[in-house]
Amino acid sequence: MCPTFLATGEEVMSTRGRANVIRKILQWRENGNDPLESEELDAALSNCLSCKGCTPECPSNVNLALLKAELLYAVIRKHGLGLRERILSRPDLLGEIGCAFPRMANGALKFKPLRTLMEKTIGLSAKRSLPKYASERFDRWFAKRAVAGVGDPGAAVNDRGYNTVILWDDTFVRYNEPHIGIAAVKVLEALGVHVSLAHGRKCCGRPAFSQGNLDTAAKFGEHNINLLSSLQNASPARISNTPILFLEPSCYSMFAEDYRELKIPGAESVAQRSFLFEEFVNDILEREPESARFQERDESVAIHAHCHAKSILDPAFMARLVEKLPGRKAKLLDTGCCGMAGAFGMMKAKRELSLQVAAPMLEKIRAEGMGATIVASGTSCRHQISELSEARPKHMVEVLAAALL
Repeated sequence: MCPTFLATGEEVMSTRGRANVIRKILQWRENGNDPLESEELDAALSNCLSCKGCTPECPSNVNLALLKAELLYAVIRKHGLGLRERILSRPDLLGEIGCAFPRMANGALKFKPLRTLMEKTIGLSAKRSLPKYASERFDRWFAKRAVAGVGDPGAAVNDRGYNTVILWDDTFVRYNEPHIGIAAVKVLEALGVHVSLAHGRKCCGRPAFSQGNLDTAAKFGEHNINLLSSLQNASPARISNTPILFLEPSCYSMFAEDYRELKIPGAESVAQRSFLFEEFVNDILEREPESARFQERDESVAIHAHCHAKSILDPAFMARLVEKLPGRKAKLLDTGCCGMAGAFGMMKAKRELSLQVAAPMLEKIRAEGMGATIVASGTSCRHQISELSEARPKHMVEVLAAALL
């Protein structure tokens, strides 16, 4: 169940091994030792992918990803926030800067002396490619449509009775992959659903959470919960439960699970309105199969489900969704973590372990053949697959949008 254990076979890389190390190290306090200074604890935590794969399997429902974040937070409280943690906690800020000067930023990310400097200062491997910044941000594309009166994003209820949905344009959709957000709008409007954005939203806080920077994660979470709650309270009663749709599974899990773990007021009610994009669309097509028309085409689709999605939902519905498209055959791959896990696989010190974790997944993807369409809805998963194989994975929404008549 633990991808690093499956990759290495080392007990300390297993969930049980990590839990035992943490338990042992914390007992050191009885002798006046500081467990936060332990090299064993650092190894146990730093090699955890925070994939959440162990949580649903654990009979005691121990959330090791949360435990890791809290222990890293304790280290930060003692020693302060390092440069690496500061930078990796704020991909949203980097996205704003990168999209302001996309050609310059993208050129800089390929400049070898700069990549060498980044490797030496914050540990980002110079052998890894970094996500490119878009020439036009998704939120600005969406705003232009509103000004032009296309899509009528402010409408309350459409003629089919569906409420407006809030599409959560996560950091990578907004700044790096706007085509995915555009495809999502196309699919939702084809289904008769009006789309709005949460204007003024902040990053979900997943990157900060993974670094143990819980103050920043909680700050972002409180802002987002207050924003979404205010939008709910300001809406008429008939649309007060506006669904919030997520294209990135790791953002979805922040709202569905981690905000509640961080004890953010109002998180429970927002979590109940949060849906993975594929789940929401599948539910509509289950209820109303004729709500959208799709082209018929022979196509084999292999799906790599994101770890965070699998920790909360049964991913079997993803294959059923694909097979609602005429002529498609879907297969849910029996794959584990992709090994990228946000910034984990980008680090020089973790690159080899990341490649080891990815190997079984890549083998199963290659077994599908060059003619298969590979679906991976996590941005880290797509990045890892693209970099380490010949496959060019798509988000599920891209497959749906391309199939529309």
